[in-house]
Amino acid sequence: MLTPTRRWFLGAGALISAGLTGCGASERSPRRRTLTALVPDDGGTRVIEAAAERYGRSSGTPVRLRRVPPDAYEAELGAALDGDAGGPDLVFHWGSGSIRTAAEEYRVTDLHDLMLDRPELGRSFLPAALTGGHVNERPYGVPVRGTRPVLLFYDRTLFADLGLRPPADWTTLRRAAARLTKAGVTPFALAGADPSAELMWLAYLVERLGGPEVFGRIQAGDYTQWDHPAVLRAAREVKSLAEDGAFGDDFADVSATGGSATARFARGRAAMHLMDSREHAALVDRFPAFARGQLGWLPFPAVEGGKGDPKNLIGTPAGYLSAGDLTGGRGEVLDFLEEFSTPEHTDALLAAGEVPVTVAAARRLGASPHPEFTRFQYELVRDAPVFTLNWEQAVHPVWRAALRGEVADLFSGRSTPRGFVRNLRERRVAAAQPG
Repeated sequence: MLTPTRRWFLGAGALISAGLTGCGASERSPRRRTLTALVPDDGGTRVIEAAAERYGRSSGTPVRLRRVPPDAYEAELGAALDGDAGGPDLVFHWGSGSIRTAAEEYRVTDLHDLMLDRPELGRSFLPAALTGGHVNERPYGVPVRGTRPVLLFYDRTLFADLGLRPPADWTTLRRAAARLTKAGVTPFALAGADPSAELMWLAYLVERLGGPEVFGRIQAGDYTQWDHPAVLRAAREVKSLAEDGAFGDDFADVSATGGSATARFARGRAAMHLMDSREHAALVDRFPAFARGQLGWLPFPAVEGGKGDPKNLIGTPAGYLSAGDLTGGRGEVLDFLEEFSTPEHTDALLAAGEVPVTVAAARRLGASPHPEFTRFQYELVRDAPVFTLNWEQAVHPVWRAALRGEVADLFSGRSTPRGFVRNLRERRVAAAQPG
């Protein structure tokens, strides 16, 4: 019997009336009911739509996508997970933070045992990407969209003109920043009007200094870890960069949504830009000559003496689909999820300019419109011991606003590194209790 806390499944009238029961691991349901999936109506929806069409043709089971405008998607996802009537069979999200409470209250499906039944499903994906859909070390999502690691982009021509080498470690990065500032070039473009861009700096520094375990404990609810020396030093490092003018004098007014930071970088007003891999697509689209002739990229630098492996990544491991409570059966939902491990889906992602996270994709990367950059990303993710989800996406949803506010205050100078640590240490979010 389902417990009272499983509101998403109970509230989804269409889900119950369709009877998500009775199918074995390799069976197609003879009932041919329509599956529904909640997805953001953005440029990446077409690859999920194509998978739905392929699955419908092969199985006879239609899949209907419920599209939601991107700016309204978070609210719609929350409503679906909270149990609105007529809820979807599957929901799209960018990582575990969005579904944490629902997973802990058994309103989305833990896929561990189901992947044991279908081992080819789990083995089809790069491990570092699969873990982005984990909650409390259990899998709750299957990757369906491309990977987006945060990378350090740089202007190769500008670096060559100044005799600089790409920074492989933190000391080299600080020296390059000082040299660029002296030459009248802002070292780093930063969309400071969006704390998400500032969070990327802190997340990587904490990881490089203290290892992934520091934020892993915070994500699990141990807020004493905000007092970890790695967090305080990371806050001091970004504060020092800001005070030295490494982000320019007006970074707090620079927008991410309008592409202002990207434009500054491409027009030579900034030498580097820490951003997720979508920056490459934005530059190819808006500044093709710069992207073709001057753009370079590298992983976030190592920090000397730090505990984090320089191969570890921060970013968005993938986009995921999670399923409602399948206690009564597996059926078409799991059959549909298997569609995202196929060569056809990999090819669709590559054609759309995304980087797949299937193991088999390694042999198909030459089909990408930008194979050099695609292969670089893919190999980073393949070789990463740990791929940590962006902090904003990883933390408890009700805690995001506080995190964004504290980061903005730190970068702007309204708070100190010790104040940043203290304020986050004192905040609490009640952990969801299983029903």
